[in-house]
Amino acid sequence: MIGDSITSALYQKALDGTWQKQKATSNNIANAETPGYKAIKVNFENSLKAEINKLQTTANASKNGFLDKMESIQTIDNSNINVYQGATSNRLDRNNVDMESENIDMTKSVLQYNSLVRGVSDSYSRLKYAINGGR
Repeated sequence: MIGDSITSALYQKALDGTWQKQKATSNNIANAETPGYKAIKVNFENSLKAEINKLQTTANASKNGFLDKMESIQTIDNSNINVYQGATSNRLDRNNVDMESENIDMTKSVLQYNSLVRGVSDSYSRLKYAINGGR
């Protein structure tokens, strides 16, 4: 993990999921002309959102409104990165890769990943600024 805070755990899980999406999309693009190949899809957002909602519900139900940090980090780590294959195909060679869709997915994943990396960098910059006493 890149830190020991809940925010760091969220960044780490989101970076991992986005990286998996990029790998799957790259694999789909590389196999766009392979007969019988089924496109791989990755979904981590729903699982991560469900774990965050669980944490919010638990925090609201607790006496002081706070959660144990280690338990929260473990909950985030338990969210799944789901990888699955599409089953349907409209092509004669039974390949279901749609290059237009894959290129859009790749662009989206790259932008998400870059945004997350920027968020991590900004978090550490603020921490460094605080440690250095504003210098």
